Amino acid sequence: HGRPLNEQVFHCEGCGSEFLLPPKQISANCIYCGSPHVVDWAGAKDLLAPDAVVPHQFSRRQAVKVLVDWVEGNGIQPEKRVEMPRGLYLPLWTFDIGGEIEYTGEVVEDEESPFRSRSGQRRVRRVKDQYPVLVDDLPVPASRKLSAVFLRLIPTFELTAAKPYDPRFLADWPAEVYDIPLAEASLDARGQAYAKYKEELPHRLGSMRLIHSSSAKMAVE
Repeated sequence: HGRPLNEQVFHCEGCGSEFLLPPKQISANCIYCGSPHVVDWAGAKDLLAPDAVVPHQFSRRQAVKVLVDWVEGNGIQPEKRVEMPRGLYLPLWTFDIGGEIEYTGEVVEDEESPFRSRSGQRRVRRVKDQYPVLVDDLPVPASRKLSAVFLRLIPTFELTAAKPYDPRFLADWPAEVYDIPLAEASLDARGQAYAKYKEELPHRLGSMRLIHSSSAKMAVE
């Protein structure tokens, strides 16, 4: 699934977040809580190296300008000193979902169909079949801390702009370490894809009433 990444992980004693910091930097203020108690994490930890990085699209100076313009444009008067923007790389898993969904459904025969019951009611035909599944790059946050916010941010990211991972991308930026394991995230991705297909399946199949479906033959990569 990937190669281990032997990097030094730093642990914030204030809020518990973990980061990879730029090379040779042995301490820093936490991105989240501002705590200066960022110390060397004693435990060894094998991390999966990223396959790709979506590089930052603008510098810290440009971020300050964006923030100032937004504050002035909305007529906001800060009550306290405003913290400077700080860049951060966030961890994200992406998955491809394939295979097929087995389903059982009922279709009501057309009104003009000659197949009617003795009572004159239209007959219901039961169908058992399989439907192909194909989902490309389904994103799942790899950090619990920002999951809700991250889910809203993900659609704004150009994931197609991702470049092959190179440690130099992290040279001037802290990077949060993933705390949602790959296996757990893959189950979440599989569940999301299955739920979406299950909701859309009756319409994709021509207004069929879905009785039963199974994700047993769905595969996640």
